[in-house]
Amino acid sequence: MILGKDQKEDVARRIDFIRIQLKDLEQFKSLEWKTYSEDRNLQRNVERLVENVANASIDICKIMLVGEDIELPNSYKEIIFKLGEVRVLTPELAKKVAEYAGLRNFLAHQYLDLRWEKIKAFIKDAPRDFNGFISSLLKKLH
Repeated sequence: MILGKDQKEDVARRIDFIRIQLKDLEQFKSLEWKTYSEDRNLQRNVERLVENVANASIDICKIMLVGEDIELPNSYKEIIFKLGEVRVLTPELAKKVAEYAGLRNFLAHQYLDLRWEKIKAFIKDAPRDFNGFISSLLKKLH
């Protein structure tokens, strides 16, 4: 890996940011549809957390690919898949994280009830998946 000091610091800052966002996400573990559907402020808060984590993970993947001297693919999902191809992430983990990257676009364009199913799954599974993501990155960086 050819990451410079500044790139490593950028990755580390984004990893810290993801950890903070995931910690904030914990307060929503018992969130139910009724509350989510009726409270627009809560919807925005939860959806913003999802978007923040997705954006930070995409940024990290871009930095890592540049460090591997690999041309950036055209889509965010492909950028994350590429880290699976070059074994920075396992292909399975790359697939899960790529789905979260796709979720940020899904939030902007889908009906509330469809968003809820994806949000509920994110709240349940993202902490585990992103801890794996972070662990894989840290192994590669050190």
